[in-house]
Amino acid sequence: MSKRVGRRLLACVIIGLLAAGTAPARAGPADQDLATGQGAPPTSQSFRRTTVEAATLAGGLLVRLNSSSLRDGELLVVTVDVPSAGYLNVVSIGPDDVPTVLFPNQHHGDNRVAAGAFSIPTQPMKFDLKATKPYGPTLVAAFLSKEPLDFYQSGAGERDVQGRMHEQFARLSASSRSQLEKLATKSFAVAAREAPLRGGMAYAVVCAASGPCDATATAPEPGGLPPDERLTPGILLEPEVELPLPKGVSLRPVYDKGIRLTKLSEGFVPRLYNDAARYCSIAYGHLVRKAPCDGGEPAAFLRGVSEPQGETLLVEDLRRAQRAVSSLVKTELSDGQYAALCDFTYNVGVGNLQRSTLLKVVNAGEHDRIAYQLARWNKAGGKEYRGLTTRRQREIALYFEGRPIPKAPPGDQDLTPIDIRVGE
Repeated sequence: MSKRVGRRLLACVIIGLLAAGTAPARAGPADQDLATGQGAPPTSQSFRRTTVEAATLAGGLLVRLNSSSLRDGELLVVTVDVPSAGYLNVVSIGPDDVPTVLFPNQHHGDNRVAAGAFSIPTQPMKFDLKATKPYGPTLVAAFLSKEPLDFYQSGAGERDVQGRMHEQFARLSASSRSQLEKLATKSFAVAAREAPLRGGMAYAVVCAASGPCDATATAPEPGGLPPDERLTPGILLEPEVELPLPKGVSLRPVYDKGIRLTKLSEGFVPRLYNDAARYCSIAYGHLVRKAPCDGGEPAAFLRGVSEPQGETLLVEDLRRAQRAVSSLVKTELSDGQYAALCDFTYNVGVGNLQRSTLLKVVNAGEHDRIAYQLARWNKAGGKEYRGLTTRRQREIALYFEGRPIPKAPPGDQDLTPIDIRVGE
């Protein structure tokens, strides 16, 4: 990025992936610790995916780049809107999945920042960030913590005895990756004011000095499941029947943390793809048609979509889940509870929610049973999926946001896993 690391643009961080994982989960709902989200050991995943998940779960930071497409040799400027004073770390990950810490660095070791817009680099910092090979999609992520985090511990670029970094821009260490995962998971489960970590990200595409350089045409599917292993959102497989809202009630929006959960669970694919059912889809699982893609799709989809366009499609698709939850749930819900049930309904479908034991215990106010009823829905096509287990754990964390999660189910509760394509 500048000088030594400047020979490769590694801009990075977190976005899209999905949570509907590939590997079958071996532990059933009764074997999960729903309070901590611990179950079967996690599968190995790329630095990019880890970073995207951490930034998405933590949330709360707006990251902007001076351009979404950069030619070889052009300068990159990263701006982070810092909501409150804290310790800022900025990471980049290029198409080779090498994570580089852009800030702090050898030129600017103090990463304590005040509230307000903070740009990297500024003129006093005496370094540049230049786009170079390898060409392709680059992710830039920022993390703001209340306490100092040392992304270099036990990794390349360690500090000397005076605390100075050996390298101008060091690589993110494995221990720091684990630290990010834990802090992001904790931050997602608590109210924003109590979160130990905030995160955000932005994308850019690095291109050769000449030739095509289009963000949607160049960016590949950014990690997670291969497109042909992605599950169609259950709600999009059902007839478009909108349940009536209660009299005098308008459609309640899903708040930011809920949107982030669904985006992370579905994963973003910028171009048309055939999902596991061979249905033509795009973006965050948006169903184009219940048949394979054949080139006859709308021109806007054939060109590919940007992430903001994908979010617009997702928000529109979620409206059916919002209407179903608002119509079927008869008790008052917090923002987190409402968002968790909307994500669940988007995944399994309105009919499955309507016939579920989960809906009965929600309406009965039996909160000690809700976590375990959610956790049961981790099968698809007759097998358990780690990604579905993870999605259910995150819905549980959101439903009980800032409150203790029951650690033991009632003795008479049925914990048999449920297939999201079959229901109860």
